[in-house]
Amino acid sequence: MERTVASWLGVSLPEELSFFIKSGLFLFASWSMLYVMLAVEYPAIHDTLHNFRHALAVVPCH
Repeated sequence: MERTVASWLGVSLPEELSFFIKSGLFLFASWSMLYVMLAVEYPAIHDTLHNFRHALAVVPCH
């Protein structure tokens, strides 16, 4: 993947910077999924995950 991006941009990143960027994107994606699963009150998501949220016994939903 890095080679493809490097060929498109014509720039290659140092390994440390590449690892930092990929780690940050992974953590952001993980946090976003957890937020949607546990905190969003949108009815379609809330109703689907209602029992899961109660099973955790940490996230109050009503």
